[in-house]
Amino acid sequence: MKKEKNIPLWIGVSLLAILGFTMFVGPYLPFIDKELQGEPHRWVGKKLHLPAYSPSPDNILGSDKKGVDNLSKLVVSAKETIFMILTIAVIRYLIGVPLGLLARRKKGISHFIVTLLNKVCSFLPSVFFVVLLLALPVLLFSTSRLYWALFIIAVVEAGRVAVTVQAKANRISKELYVEAGTALGLSSKRMIRKYYIPEMVPELIVNFCTDLGKVTILLGQLAVLNIFLAQKWMEVDYYVWQFVNTQFNWATLISNHRTEIYMGKFAFVFYPAFAMMFAILTFNMLGEGFRRKFHLKG
Repeated sequence: MKKEKNIPLWIGVSLLAILGFTMFVGPYLPFIDKELQGEPHRWVGKKLHLPAYSPSPDNILGSDKKGVDNLSKLVVSAKETIFMILTIAVIRYLIGVPLGLLARRKKGISHFIVTLLNKVCSFLPSVFFVVLLLALPVLLFSTSRLYWALFIIAVVEAGRVAVTVQAKANRISKELYVEAGTALGLSSKRMIRKYYIPEMVPELIVNFCTDLGKVTILLGQLAVLNIFLAQKWMEVDYYVWQFVNTQFNWATLISNHRTEIYMGKFAFVFYPAFAMMFAILTFNMLGEGFRRKFHLKG
C-alpha cells in the first residue's frame, strides 16, 4: 500500500525555510538596506520626489514617510519577531509541562495550582489579561518591562498547557506498564523520563507548533491596541511626553501605523500583517503536519 504524502508537513517545512532565510540571510541581500537609512528626497529625471515613495524597482514595496524602504523594514525586523514568539512559547511550556506532570494524579498542591491558573485565565480572552497586567503602573515605567511582558504573555496560557499535559499524564499513569513500574518501586523522576516523556513528546510538538501561531495572533492584537512590550517615557516635542516603543518587529510596525487602520488605509499595514499571517500559517501547517506524522487525533 502506497504511503500517503504528508502535504501539510511539506508545506510547513517549506514555509519555515523561507522564514529562516528571511531572518538570517535576508538582511544581507543586496537590495535590502540593513541600516534602514531614510531617503529624504529623490530626483527622477528633472522631477523632485519626496517620500513616501510608491512601489518601484528601487523600493519594491514602496517606502514610509521618512523614505525608509518598506521591504527592508520587514526583512530586518523578522528575526526579532520570530525570536520573541519562540521565547514566549518556550517559557510557556517550561512552566506548563512540569506543572502538568506534577499534577498528573489530580490531587495535591500542584493540581490546585494548575486548576486555579487555568480557571483564572479562562474568564477573559488572553489579550485582555495581558493588557490589564501590562497597564499596571509598576510595569509601565519598569526598565525590565520587556522581560515581564514576555513572562506574563507566557503565563496567561500556561494553565491551558498544564491542563493538557495533566490529562495526558493521567491517562498514561493508568497504563499497565506504568503500574508495573510503580510496583517495582521506580522513582518518579525515572518514571517520568522512561514512560511519560516518550509518550507525550509527539503531542507536545504538535501543541507547541499550534501555540506559536496563537502567540503570533496575540502579539498582533496587542499591536492594534497600541500595547508595547518594551517602551520608554520620553519627550517627543516641547513639553510633550509619551511612551515610545523601543522594539523593532512586525507587531510594532503594525502599531506604528494603527491610525491608518482606523481610517481604512491599509497601504503599508498590509505588509507586516501579511508577514504575521505567513508565520501563523507556517506554524499551523507544521502542527497539522506533525499531527499526521505521529497519527494523532485532532
